[in-house]
Amino acid sequence: MERKKRNKTIKVGESHLVQLLFSILFVAIFLLVMYVYSLFNVRERTNLNYNAEQLSFDAEEKVDKSTMYINDEWLFFPNLRLENVRSYKSLVDYTISLPYASGVTVNSDGWDDLGNDLEWHNSEKGGTGFIPFMNGGMRMVSGAYMTNIKVNHTINTLYLDLGKVKGHAYIFCNGYLVGNTGDSSSFKFFPDYTGGYSSTAVQNKNNSIQLIILFYSNEMSTGCGLNSTPALYYESTNEIMSSVPSAFIAVLAVVTVFAVVGGFLLRKTLSDPRSYYFFALLSLSLFFYTLINGNFLRLATPYKELEEYVHIISANIFSYWFISTLFTKYKAEHQIKYFNLDSIILTCGGIMMMALALLDSRLLSTSFKTTTLILFVILLTIMNFIKIIGLYLSAPNSTLALCASISLTFIFFHIILANNQMANCPLYGVCYLIAILALVIYFVQRYITQYSELIHSSEHLRTIVEEKTAHISMINRDLYNTNKRLLENEEARKNVMSNVSHDLRTPITAIRGYSELLLQSGSGLSEDQRTVYLQNIVKRSQQMERIVSDIVEISKMESSGFSFEFMDISINELLDELYMLYTSDLRNSDKKIVLDIPDDDLLITKADPKRISRVFENLISNAINYSKDEAIIEIKAWREGADQPLPEQRIHVTVKDNGIGIPPEEISHIFDRFYRAKNSGQNIKGTGLGLSIVKMIVDKHDAEISVKSVLGEYTIFHVILKPTY
Repeated sequence: MERKKRNKTIKVGESHLVQLLFSILFVAIFLLVMYVYSLFNVRERTNLNYNAEQLSFDAEEKVDKSTMYINDEWLFFPNLRLENVRSYKSLVDYTISLPYASGVTVNSDGWDDLGNDLEWHNSEKGGTGFIPFMNGGMRMVSGAYMTNIKVNHTINTLYLDLGKVKGHAYIFCNGYLVGNTGDSSSFKFFPDYTGGYSSTAVQNKNNSIQLIILFYSNEMSTGCGLNSTPALYYESTNEIMSSVPSAFIAVLAVVTVFAVVGGFLLRKTLSDPRSYYFFALLSLSLFFYTLINGNFLRLATPYKELEEYVHIISANIFSYWFISTLFTKYKAEHQIKYFNLDSIILTCGGIMMMALALLDSRLLSTSFKTTTLILFVILLTIMNFIKIIGLYLSAPNSTLALCASISLTFIFFHIILANNQMANCPLYGVCYLIAILALVIYFVQRYITQYSELIHSSEHLRTIVEEKTAHISMINRDLYNTNKRLLENEEARKNVMSNVSHDLRTPITAIRGYSELLLQSGSGLSEDQRTVYLQNIVKRSQQMERIVSDIVEISKMESSGFSFEFMDISINELLDELYMLYTSDLRNSDKKIVLDIPDDDLLITKADPKRISRVFENLISNAINYSKDEAIIEIKAWREGADQPLPEQRIHVTVKDNGIGIPPEEISHIFDRFYRAKNSGQNIKGTGLGLSIVKMIVDKHDAEISVKSVLGEYTIFHVILKPTY
């Protein structure tokens, strides 16, 4: 047996490396934004000389119009009240009469942490603790930050910006109340809207600006007072600082409204419309948190803390539901039983946290607030990454979900962590703006692509309609021709019946003749003659059996109830088995079979094993029957286009003999029923149905068969199949 080897192309499935690299790039962009933001929007202490004896900063030489940030060397007076601020004329009067702390440093914890350089004075005159008092029906505590700044006589007015504060602040300059800022001084059902920026004009008096910043806060609140470094701006800088927060919140509002309204209009085009509703709730929660935390909406301190806490928890819950609903269709297609159990558990946990805060708002003045928020965000992030990377990385929306999860993690952690920003444009707000803009751009690009595809499809549909119209006209002509052929087929059917009758009548006549001879002759026949007659009867019976079997098989395949049992089979192995079978049958013959199949390719195709085997059995049997002595039957199989995509590949099988050949004028009829070539001879077995059966089986397999023959030299049958691997 001769075999040829062929190289087999191994195709590697697409990995998820691109998605992970894209997500890493997304994280890098966020880190870059934070780094740039921290470089340009942070309050760093200005190098001013401080005179401890005069309790004053010296800025007389600072005439370059740059901003002054004062972070340390403040004086802090606990329990100073609004009604007695004007009782003292200078800082010296305060320091002589009241207990106070010097060397105070401003940080995000307000008066709960006055810095490491703190030094208390006059503690015997009232102590250093806070004494609650009643104010508007609420128990309040108070404290005042004080400093003095010597400025050049050419400076008339500066603008004081306290940055992030907690509690309600009253600002005094040179003994006069010049403004107030911070949280609302009393509870209101509807919050006040402000521009998100509050600067106070302070006047130069005798080359000096004496500042007193008095805070009132709820007794149970923590971290009250100055939470970021106060700044003194010149007028030009103040105009910029007052416009930037308003522009920022306006852009944020426009983008949020655009995303929410646009999403509402397009929600029905989403695989799961719920993803829009959770996205809208998430966007609104983050937007209102930004308004409240940035004092664009002004609330009383305890209610502000509660509102912020509820909005953060709600945003976390809505974000997890939003990411979960991105995979709903993917789950349905993969028949995964899905109840959103993880989302429900997370929601219940968040509701319990909000309920505890509502029942006892004092918890928000303890470590409960920060601890629960950090743990909740960490838990949400871990669950998101397990869900996306562990379960649904191959889902269509996995990259979107992964980037959304990363964005939200950055946003939530920067919400929890305070920052010392220059302008009232919080970093989490910038991250939120970038994320929502990226999402809007993603969906706009997606729908533009879909619109382009729709236009292309419309044009394609128009072309198809024109083609179908022409095709219908052609069908009408075909119907006419078909009707004509039906009439011709009726005549052909009569001819087929005549052929069947003839083919059956011949062996029946022979069987009857031999049987009558046996009956009539009785014992007058020799044993050899009797054996010959019986052998002829058996041969004629086998001939009839073949005819009936072929007719039954054709009838079965033509019936509507007949079905093929398709499965993946190896043509390589099938031909190998047939080769072994027929080689064994021809071991005492001069005829030889040569098999040429690849060693490294199984040639897998989808077929009915019994039927496709019948095809090659018929072709090989015909090649053996119609070949001369010492003939060589060559069976060859190979794959065409192994380096091409699978749909473009083909499996070829040829069966070649060096027999009598087929006359050229008869090649087009060899697949007709009961047709036998004129040169086939009377001594060669056959019913004229074998090749008809072969053609029917090949057609059922959506395959092709062709024949090429030269009379007296060779005949080649060529079968082409579609591979499945």
